[in-house]
Amino acid sequence: MSIFTLTAAMKYAANDDIETWIHHFLNGEGENVGLSNGLKLKTRYWLGPVEIETSYLSRVVGPESHMEYVEDENWWNHTINQICERLEAGWDMPPLIAENRNGSFSVRDGNHRLGALQKLNKEKCHVIIWDDHSVDHILKAMPR
Repeated sequence: MSIFTLTAAMKYAANDDIETWIHHFLNGEGENVGLSNGLKLKTRYWLGPVEIETSYLSRVVGPESHMEYVEDENWWNHTINQICERLEAGWDMPPLIAENRNGSFSVRDGNHRLGALQKLNKEKCHVIIWDDHSVDHILKAMPR
């Protein structure tokens, strides 16, 4: 079984070790070593994986000009289509990783996965959310 799945993330979370899974993922299939290194700079508080409506998540990557990280539209669409195929084939997709930014959940890893979910009109997904203050701070920001 691959470690880079929702099922594996849930097992790590059940053992109160989700941060280990996050760094394994970001340094492996997630290919986001920069985020992993940045997260290690100070104590982070984690919640998840939890299921949340995709409408509560904010992408920071995409072809739109207002994105924090603007990506070529052709590359974006190519990547999204590949992920859609994996999802439709039953992929045990790893949870997205988001930061609680003053009550807004900013996706810091998984923007392409979120884009694919949105394209497929999926209303919910699993996410791991971090905050620099406390888990309670995340819980207060969660939609009711």
